Amino acid sequence: MHPLTLSSTALLRLIKSLSPAVRGAHLSASCIHCLLLKAGLLHVGAHLPTALLSAYAALGSPDHARRLFDEMPEQGLVPRTAMARAHVASGQAAQAIAVFGDMVADGVFPDNVALAVALGACHGAGSWTARRNPGKMIHALIVTSGIEPDVFVSTELIRVYGECGELAVSRKVFDGMPSRSTITWNAMLHQYARHGKVDTAYELFLAMPRRDVVSWNTVMAGYCVAGRCREALGLFRQMVSPSSCAVHPNVPTMSTILGACAGAGCLETGIWVHAYIERNRMNDDGYLDRCLIDMYCKCGSIDNALQVFEKAPRKRDLFSWTTVICGLAMHGRATDALRMFDMMQDIGICPDDVTLVGVLNACAHGGLVDEGLAYFYSMEAKFGITPKIEHYGCMIDLLGRVGRLREAYSMIRTMPMDPNTVIWGAFLSACKVHGNMELGKIAAEEVTRLDPDDPWGRVMLSSMYAKAQDWIGLARERREMNSMQVKKTPGCSSIELKGEVHEFVAGGSQHPQYAEICSVLQDVEAQTNVG
Repeated sequence: MHPLTLSSTALLRLIKSLSPAVRGAHLSASCIHCLLLKAGLLHVGAHLPTALLSAYAALGSPDHARRLFDEMPEQGLVPRTAMARAHVASGQAAQAIAVFGDMVADGVFPDNVALAVALGACHGAGSWTARRNPGKMIHALIVTSGIEPDVFVSTELIRVYGECGELAVSRKVFDGMPSRSTITWNAMLHQYARHGKVDTAYELFLAMPRRDVVSWNTVMAGYCVAGRCREALGLFRQMVSPSSCAVHPNVPTMSTILGACAGAGCLETGIWVHAYIERNRMNDDGYLDRCLIDMYCKCGSIDNALQVFEKAPRKRDLFSWTTVICGLAMHGRATDALRMFDMMQDIGICPDDVTLVGVLNACAHGGLVDEGLAYFYSMEAKFGITPKIEHYGCMIDLLGRVGRLREAYSMIRTMPMDPNTVIWGAFLSACKVHGNMELGKIAAEEVTRLDPDDPWGRVMLSSMYAKAQDWIGLARERREMNSMQVKKTPGCSSIELKGEVHEFVAGGSQHPQYAEICSVLQDVEAQTNVG
């Protein structure tokens, strides 16, 4: 036996200790690689070189791992699996699949570990199509070869089919599993939630034998993405209730719930959530500051947003600056937003495209046309940011607000991308405000063409005809709307009272206290008439 093999245990321990946190880890890995090569230890079992393969992967060095792999005279199942895992860890999905394909072609029969690694490369890579996803071929190999997939392989299959949009197949795999881990349940939950099947996700959530914080977070996030923020808040109240749940929320939970407060406009609940975060010391690192600022801005409390922003100047990042700039713009405080933008640049933080959207919005809300045009036309030269459709939308809004409709129309026609309904909608609104029927007709036609199912464009045009007292045009538009059975979407408003959001729809009577509300309104109206 080679003398160096006597210390193989110590060498293996050293290899496993290598990580990015260890100073000089890359150099140590290279030295061990040279030792193994020169001492001929690549021929003496696979445990040392395989461990080094994994170390290279952890250090973010897939090229070194590949060089070591190619030097190995015997590339058995374990080294091939380690090499595939190294590629997956480095985001090289295609290379990982190639290693697995070579393994099968060379007659090396995969085990469940190799299958789980290969399937892990098949989801989340973004380069596979639903029809040509290699995960389906791996599944076919499992079925035809008689391999009994373990819980890890089955969980990966659920993810693969879910990301292809084939939820029925994911559920079939899930239902066919003899045993399931909490991770498996969460994987199925996630696929339902990400595809908008929130009610099905919630039913599965209720059926879970054991729920962890990921389970709760997944369903709450699903509700938020579906625009059902109040249901997310209701689920959060269940989660923090001492009598109903032993699972404690984490930072991702609070990030999701602050987003739900922002989406529902629940300021009272948002303040309570903020207090909960402070009481449980969940924001000592300032990570949630950006979410708190966004929540307060969208709930109408810009002063509270500024208090959060001002409390920890050293923890401000680009997202925090951008959020407060957009919030100030939203609240019409254009001068303050531009001042913040200048301060951000003074401390060396470069804006991104979202920051510039906030700046242009501030100019639009403040009527700062010259400043807005200057920022827009200097974006590429000064900040290296090519204007996107969102920036053009801000400029159409800016020009439209001050009545420079011809300039706005010219910009729409010369945009490097096709204008969408947001662009034409902003222009149509400006045409209505300034009474320009000629351009308003064009905008309404474009809005209707791009979204025939949305009656908003026709409703706006009808309103313009009525304002201009063009009764012939109004009658014609109304006839067309009636023939197409177009109905105006009823208006909706909401109010938060004692932590509960009450929603009212024009012409609706679904509110549980509808009769009482009508009675009070009648009393108020009677007293007003008497007075």
